[in-house]
Amino acid sequence: MKRIEILNNGLDATTNLNECLQIDQEHLFRVVLTPFCNEQLLNKMLSDITVNNTSSGILSRMKIIGKVLADTFTGSKIEEDIYHYLSQHISDTVRGWACFLLAQKEPSLSLQELLIHIQSYAKDTHFGVREWAWMAVREKLSSDLTFSIQLLSTWIIDPNPFVRRFAVECLRPRGVWCKHITELKTHPEIALSLLEPLKNEPEKYVQDSVANWLNDASKTQPNWVSDLCSQWLSESDTAFTQRIVKKAMRTINKPKKEK
Repeated sequence: MKRIEILNNGLDATTNLNECLQIDQEHLFRVVLTPFCNEQLLNKMLSDITVNNTSSGILSRMKIIGKVLADTFTGSKIEEDIYHYLSQHISDTVRGWACFLLAQKEPSLSLQELLIHIQSYAKDTHFGVREWAWMAVREKLSSDLTFSIQLLSTWIIDPNPFVRRFAVECLRPRGVWCKHITELKTHPEIALSLLEPLKNEPEKYVQDSVANWLNDASKTQPNWVSDLCSQWLSESDTAFTQRIVKKAMRTINKPKKEK
């Protein structure tokens, strides 16, 4: 069996982004859901996915699949069985569906409950699932920034670097593949409480997220980012802080093209 066939049939996890993008999610959906529903229901769900997916992007597809799963199974007798099966599946794409299914449960799940449930995915051993985790809840969190930042304040001091990284990545002003958060582009200081404790972060995985957050902000508020980085270096001139600041300032320090 070819590698892509293995992935399309949910028999293994992807090893890189290219594999993730190549998966035939409709085929995988049919393979994964067939044990739980009859052909008529399965075809209806696949039709709903096709009709509602107005973008060719993978994020749009993941969101739609999560919504169709939530619309179909929430409140049903097999709701918990479906969710448990998806959440434990060997395929990282399928576990990603579980992330987006969870995100559709609000308002039945509060923001606090949503974060509690999503944390296991934020700590997942697979890089892709960790990305789907923050992408799935970003829109919900950005709708109430003050409360979300308050809730995430405990995440940035968590012993697990994956959890710390999630707390920063989920509210980046210009998140990858995601709608920008205008309020944070204009007023990045709102999220300072999530960044300040990580200025001397030892893990590169988290350092990169902090630096990318600040680089995002530098495109609209360069003076604020520059001042903050100078302050951090004066307070914590370590190799960790220096690395964060260097990456955070890359847009500001980029040579200007001559006109």
